[in-house]
Amino acid sequence: MLQRDYFIRLIEEFNAAISRFLTKKDDDLKRDKDLKDLYRQYVGEYDDLRNLSVDELLTYAKEQWDEEERIDKINMVAELLYAEGSYKVQPLRQMLMEKSYRLFDYVEANGSTFSIDRRQKMEAMRQELGNKLSQID
Repeated sequence: MLQRDYFIRLIEEFNAAISRFLTKKDDDLKRDKDLKDLYRQYVGEYDDLRNLSVDELLTYAKEQWDEEERIDKINMVAELLYAEGSYKVQPLRQMLMEKSYRLFDYVEANGSTFSIDRRQKMEAMRQELGNKLSQID
């Protein structure tokens, strides 16, 4: 029970941190550094997680994260990819958004928590990426 309460507080803290990150107007180098710190604090090493394919990331999640926390951490990675994609330019933006969408989709299909915010982000990505996502679905 205490461990679950701690993890719920960690999720709330993450959500606040990602909101602050998205509203700051720093230069890209500072944002990259801050983003790497968010990865390290909440889910793992940036270079390990950010560069994995979606399938590799899901395998990593099964091997490295407790079952009770797995879906929430996958959602955190999706949020981080979405945040990075929000300030990057093409073609990196598209790649990050596609990965984020696929992870959000996985969370939608396998998680038990409904999120209007997640669905709104997915719809925005669908609108932006258009045909590219129809190839993913």
